Amino acid sequence: MTMHHHDSFITNTSVQQLPIIRESIARSLNIAGMDISYTHQLCLAIDEACSNIMLHASTDSDTTIKISLECHEDYCKVIIQDNASPFDPLNIPAKDMNLYFQEKNFGGLGIELMRRIIDDIQYEHSQGKQSWNTLSLTKYFTNSSH
Repeated sequence: MTMHHHDSFITNTSVQQLPIIRESIARSLNIAGMDISYTHQLCLAIDEACSNIMLHASTDSDTTIKISLECHEDYCKVIIQDNASPFDPLNIPAKDMNLYFQEKNFGGLGIELMRRIIDDIQYEHSQGKQSWNTLSLTKYFTNSSH
């Protein structure tokens, strides 16, 4: 893998942007030399985070999502920022998957998927001239042959 690779994307909160986000992230991770399995994991986690913003945040035409990638030899850090209403996904309790399947539930697993895929998840809300939610997702690699 390339020692250091940085990339960033800015988009609106239209769900029609999700395929474009996935394609852009996958392309960038491919350029960085990311192993395909890690690329799939990161794309899924980013897609889930952005979907939550797009579908659940109270948004208007001025809502923006910024995605930054920082890939290194042994980890990749993704920072997703949005200026929608504050929402800390870490406050959502972990799901009991046995109960989930017994009750034949459908959907609502995005945050659970992120928790299972990503090694370190951090959330921060900052207020200033404009409020920003910042979700940091870090994926560590088990070996250096990416």
